[in-house]
Amino acid sequence: MKTSHSIIILALGILVLSSCSQSNSPITVNKSATYYGESQPFANDSIRSWYKTDANGALTSIGVSFNQDAFSKLEMDTDVMLMMKLPNGINSPSGWNFDHVEVDWVPKGDPKPSVYDIAHLDVHFFGVSESEQMDIEGGADLLTTNMPKSYLPSDYMLDAESEAGMGVHAYDTTGKEYHGQPFDHSFVYGYYHGNLYFMEPMVAKTYLDSKTNFSADIKQPQSFRFPGAYPTKYNIRYDGSAKQYTISIDNFIVH
Repeated sequence: MKTSHSIIILALGILVLSSCSQSNSPITVNKSATYYGESQPFANDSIRSWYKTDANGALTSIGVSFNQDAFSKLEMDTDVMLMMKLPNGINSPSGWNFDHVEVDWVPKGDPKPSVYDIAHLDVHFFGVSESEQMDIEGGADLLTTNMPKSYLPSDYMLDAESEAGMGVHAYDTTGKEYHGQPFDHSFVYGYYHGNLYFMEPMVAKTYLDSKTNFSADIKQPQSFRFPGAYPTKYNIRYDGSAKQYTISIDNFIVH
């Protein structure tokens, strides 16, 4: 009888130890997903914001998507301005975060003479709230003009003044539009009072009409004033099977 009890107790002990070992084992969860945000009417269809995460749940892409049919129906004499909230949950615990997207269809190009005086689409990814954006004043912005040069990417040039509701645009002067060739696409930074407010892929209608996929590095400042996840690439894509355009910022790195 004693031998029988010992065997039973030993077996129970092995079972308990085995159970504890299994419960403490790490569990791998794939958090790769696409989260869809606000949709807005766009010509005869709609445009939608979204963001993507990798298997670890880290931010990889933020973008907007719209159908070819919607784009082809946009009027050539009417500006369009849309504000779209990004999906909940995009924000990192602290630091600089993306809040919303402003999409602008500019069929006649910039109102003032510039190299961007042809029909184009602007996609502004803002890191401030809509109310903070609306508080941006036009005119001189000395805090941006005199901000540390390390906050401005190499080869970028600041606009002379702030645009109301937008801020001070900074343009890449190595772009072909600054060297006697037509504008097709570019990447713009936006500042106000010396702080980064938005990041903006800008693309000409003629380039979108070509349905040509494009990917490029985003020139990075030497430093960022606020810690956060910042994109290192931007993409312009056309999916022929879905007949859909996508404009996005991608390959995020935490600074």
